[in-house]
Amino acid sequence: MDFKNTARKFFTSAPDDEFEEQYAGPRLVKTGHLNIMVRTPRSFTDVREYADSLMSGSAILVSFEAVDAALKNRIFDYLNGVSYIVSASVEYISDDLLMYAPAQVTVAKEKGVKRSSGLGSWLGK
Repeated sequence: MDFKNTARKFFTSAPDDEFEEQYAGPRLVKTGHLNIMVRTPRSFTDVREYADSLMSGSAILVSFEAVDAALKNRIFDYLNGVSYIVSASVEYISDDLLMYAPAQVTVAKEKGVKRSSGLGSWLGK
């Protein structure tokens, strides 16, 4: 029962079940601490740190705006390999932005949002 429903209990005589059914909005469930790193690699040497962070349980938001297409593909391949090994998910955010999330993190996307292009064009193919 959240604070809103607790406050209602003092001012009304309705049963708790009625209020629980009314409120269908998001609820904050604090289960632990998640680090989200936002990184813009400039060279391939930066990526090892990202892989270590992903393996230790941090989520990484990688912006590829500062690298050329060849280096983008190399970084993409490397981080996808690490993601496969640790069962992390890879989520397309935009043409120059990807999110790598550890296995224990669920990424929920908003439905109905159109992508500007497919993943094939993101890789420069």
